[in-house]
Amino acid sequence: MVLTGGIDHIPVHHTNEIAQSEAASGKAFVKYWVHHNFLQVDGGKMSKSLKNFYKIDDVLGKEFDPLALRYLFLTAHFRDKLNFTWKSLQAAQNALNNLREEIRLWEQPKGNVGQYWQKFLEAANSDLNTPQAVAVLWEMVKSDLPTLQKSTDLLEMDKILGLGLDKYLGKQIEVPDEVMKLVRKREQARNKGDFKESDKLRHQMKKLGFEVEDTPAGPKIKAVVN
Repeated sequence: MVLTGGIDHIPVHHTNEIAQSEAASGKAFVKYWVHHNFLQVDGGKMSKSLKNFYKIDDVLGKEFDPLALRYLFLTAHFRDKLNFTWKSLQAAQNALNNLREEIRLWEQPKGNVGQYWQKFLEAANSDLNTPQAVAVLWEMVKSDLPTLQKSTDLLEMDKILGLGLDKYLGKQIEVPDEVMKLVRKREQARNKGDFKESDKLRHQMKKLGFEVEDTPAGPKIKAVVN
């Protein structure tokens, strides 16, 4: 049996739970405790008294995907402090979006798991080293392996990560003509320096379920992540 809790529970709270449960049952209460370190906010302690804490509603209010928050948490080891900032959450959202767009082009999984799954599992089993596990995932994504093999490993990895990647794997998007017209109008507005109109058109696209990323090669259209 495994139980979790914050490091502040180690000296008193969990010791008390063990004593009560084992005295009542006569059996060992738990074999493993997983104590996570504190979450900081903007480099400082998060507390109600300081009023520097955020709720999930705050994340949603800024139009972030809740799974971007999960991705951010996965990039830090549970024994280490994680410093939450809106900038770090945006970086996690960008990484997750890039991953989703990448796997849209992959073939469906076929065959058995390969070397990257084994490497990923070793990281996950090494004191729940999720940052290393995520690094292995990206190493696989950037590798030259056939995508059908990468797809197989990816879905196994996501059973642990819980990022819902199966919803994007091999599912390319079709961009409606209406959205393409808005993209062209936005490019015209940007070329004229009319960024107010450009932002307005971007917002209209988002209502239709699409967003645009400006790249040196031109606008790149993506489906809005819900």
